[in-house]
Amino acid sequence: MEPALPTRSASMHPILHVLVVGFHHKRGCQVEYCYPPLKDNVVPDPDKDIPEQWTFLPSLALPDGAHNVKDDVIYFLLPSLENPNRAVFGISCYRQIAANDLVSKDKDVTRSSVQKSVVVLSRIPLFGVLKAKLELITQTYFNELDFSKVEVLHQMYSNLGDLFNADFIDTHSAYMDISLTPLLNTFRHRFLILFKLILLEKRVMFDMFPVHFLGDIVLGLGSLFPMLIDEGLFEAAAYSVRRPPTQEVNPEAGDAPRDNDKLGVDAVPVPKKSREEVMQSMVDALDKIILDKADVEDATEVTEKTDVEEAASKPNPSSFKTDAYGFPLSLFTKGSLFHPYLSISYLDMIRSDSTRAYCIGVTNAIFKTRRDIVDVIVTVDEKGEGQIEILCPELKRQLALTTQDLRFADFILKMREMYKEPALWEGSCDWVRSQCHQYLVAMLNVASSDNAEAIAEFNEHFITALRTKHNFRVWSSGEHWACKEVPTAHPFAGQLSVNDVFLRMGHYEQGRRMISSLSNTGRYMTETGSRFKQGLSSWMRSTANRFNYDVNPENPTEEQH
Repeated sequence: MEPALPTRSASMHPILHVLVVGFHHKRGCQVEYCYPPLKDNVVPDPDKDIPEQWTFLPSLALPDGAHNVKDDVIYFLLPSLENPNRAVFGISCYRQIAANDLVSKDKDVTRSSVQKSVVVLSRIPLFGVLKAKLELITQTYFNELDFSKVEVLHQMYSNLGDLFNADFIDTHSAYMDISLTPLLNTFRHRFLILFKLILLEKRVMFDMFPVHFLGDIVLGLGSLFPMLIDEGLFEAAAYSVRRPPTQEVNPEAGDAPRDNDKLGVDAVPVPKKSREEVMQSMVDALDKIILDKADVEDATEVTEKTDVEEAASKPNPSSFKTDAYGFPLSLFTKGSLFHPYLSISYLDMIRSDSTRAYCIGVTNAIFKTRRDIVDVIVTVDEKGEGQIEILCPELKRQLALTTQDLRFADFILKMREMYKEPALWEGSCDWVRSQCHQYLVAMLNVASSDNAEAIAEFNEHFITALRTKHNFRVWSSGEHWACKEVPTAHPFAGQLSVNDVFLRMGHYEQGRRMISSLSNTGRYMTETGSRFKQGLSSWMRSTANRFNYDVNPENPTEEQH
């Protein structure tokens, strides 16, 4: 029996829909069930009712290569149906089951296994906290061995609505179960390269498998930026440049004469610009509009206030609600996209003119062949070590870690090694995020200053590039009183030491080989020295025995003589 639709106002419910996406042997991935229905039809047809903006939702819920694994978890974003520049957040729990195990099998099931995903679409980002709940519900749904029994999905929809509030995001909930372990274990000190890379608003592609590992890496990286996950991704799904409505053209009227034709003058050719020039012009124009609007609004306030009150009263140039530090940064706005996973169906979106930057996760090899639309490709080799391929030489210079950066990254990793108990604050994921918070505030303070020494500690090429980016321009246009409490210097500034030399050597491939060779040589010398010492001791004992025999012979014949 189909349950009654939820009575709670749709605009108040944090969960938009719970869906089931399956794989059909002829039609491919398709929506098989949705609650509440996508359309108020008498006889809902979920696959046909799916809105145009969500056409590729099935390809996100059942990712490329899903048939190679028994289960997986996929995080993704979709554009809101109410506002194309606002995001909704999706999580999909995929399972594969043998067709023979089903007690009720659909007539379309012709293969040996059945692949389905249970999907939750939410108004608010609840990636980690939803994962454990959705995995449990999905397993329960599959344990029924009859996919027509959807009562458990209706119950989940109601329970999630009671747990979360669409108008208020609990920061703890937003970051719950988003682990930094995959990111830090895979990239070690180079996680800081990825952190600084995101600030430069480039086209970054993560290519890894399985998808839950890919999502953990991308979301883990995003969670290092203060308030980004809970407040800073609402414009990260897509970007639509609003245009004024145009008059309808009558196709039967033929080609109307152009103004130039009427005047009898030749058309003036418009010089073409590169994609980068067009996108930079767009960002500059948007920044000017945002900052000019803030200045105009600020001019209306002419009262005397303390530093804190004055900063709090200033208009916020960011499109987000920000804190006293100016966080979250405007990293994924105005055509800069963030997608923990994208299917190949979205290739046109990321190469469109409206997309100026992105951080995406992919599993389809076709993405990597399009090197003209990417600046950095992040992969994992057969040893499980993270690889960062930077295609632009200038970007390599900008992302080179300084000695102070390496100290910071080494401090993070050593604290993680020292304090592995989950109950401890030091070394925990939240502790790492707090350290990155301090590092980021110090970096922004330095970038706002003319302190050449402090700038060099963060890499002057990086700071120069950062100052031109949209997120820094928006941040620097505001007053952030809490930032004044953080020194305008690198947190790990100081004199060079021998340890710094080994850190820098270990950061590069040739240096790691040299350290490995030295270690092997030292180990060889230690083993050789030990064998030499044992041999020398044995020789000395035998020599001493012969010496004692010569001095005190025990020959009985000589004694009789």
